[in-house]
Amino acid sequence: MSEKAQRLLNYLEKHNTMILSTYGENGPWATPVFFINHGFRIYFLSELTSIHSTNLREKSLSAAVITEDYEDWKKIQGIQLQGNAYLITNLKKAALLLASYCKKYPAALHIFQTPGAFKGVPNARWHCLVPHYLKFTDNTEKFGHRLELELKVIKRDNEFDYEEDSAMGGLV
Repeated sequence: MSEKAQRLLNYLEKHNTMILSTYGENGPWATPVFFINHGFRIYFLSELTSIHSTNLREKSLSAAVITEDYEDWKKIQGIQLQGNAYLITNLKKAALLLASYCKKYPAALHIFQTPGAFKGVPNARWHCLVPHYLKFTDNTEKFGHRLELELKVIKRDNEFDYEEDSAMGGLV
């Protein structure tokens, strides 16, 4: 993997919240979600009845941003991305994701041990967002400094994936 691709992955792994943007019958919608990532695959839990989950079932194409709330423009960093999302239906995969999620967010373990006590948890399902384009803005380098990465995305059945090799040389 290229040094630049690794830099994007490092940023993903050090952050927790993604603002997910979807589009559906009632127009555009954005919502914050906690996420975990395995490579450039980004996983998040959402209720199946949420607006963004409903939108994703209608149109898998979505966009997202991962950043912080900065007061100094010279420190701004963040990833903007566009990709396709799908629902995880494999129970073994869902169990592995839950273990990763609880490792990143230890407080979540209590929520999953008593799901009835928390609204929405029993109806939450895993989604995977597979980006085909990522742009990393890093004003700590210089104002407007950007790294761009295009991944070759493959659609199989109702799932999306990217070719690992495309993360090697896809930076522009």
